[in-house]
Amino acid sequence: MKTILFLLISTVLGVVACERQDEENTEIWWINSAKVACTGVGPMSCLQIQKGSEIEPGAWEFFYSSIKGFDYEPGNIYQIKVKVTDKEGPIPADASSKNYELVEIMNKEIDPALRLTNIWKITKVGGIENPTGFKNKEALTFEFDASAKTYVGNMGCNSVRGDIKENDGENLLLGPGAATRMACPDMSAENAISKALTDTRGYKLENNQLYLMNESGEILITFQAVD
Repeated sequence: MKTILFLLISTVLGVVACERQDEENTEIWWINSAKVACTGVGPMSCLQIQKGSEIEPGAWEFFYSSIKGFDYEPGNIYQIKVKVTDKEGPIPADASSKNYELVEIMNKEIDPALRLTNIWKITKVGGIENPTGFKNKEALTFEFDASAKTYVGNMGCNSVRGDIKENDGENLLLGPGAATRMACPDMSAENAISKALTDTRGYKLENNQLYLMNESGEILITFQAVD
């Protein structure tokens, strides 16, 4: 009887010890909605991750390895539990020394920032309605790519291309961009667009329309979705 009791106690203690070890090896990660170009041994695409209970804007890190059992779908933000263990040697110099295995998908949501991705035509900027290009007289369009974090557009006389510095589905900060340097007789629309892009701090989407707003919430540019 004492032998059986001893074996039972040993088994319970062993299970508890294993559970504690699993908890110590488990981390909570966030996975961003798009992979990005990175360089490991060579050019590749990396997941963007954060560790901890909350997402911190601008704190994403490249993840150069893989997570066993995790089927990543772009366009979603994940919160997952990952088991991290040491690899058995020998380990190649260019390889990770850790194994990563999915324990649980805690949360999965569509990234609201991706709603910005589209081709949009300007219907109003400042007091100017439906501005057109100087040469072709066509509507001025911009393309925002939330995954690549870039924008490109026609300001009337010149085109501009730049980076999206911040975008969380509400807040928006655009880089100054690189523009062509052609001079046109009327630069009023272009100057208004350029200033509006610089002053943009947020946006909203309603009924296929995109509104870029300043820090006070005033509308700077109104766009209509092209498709």
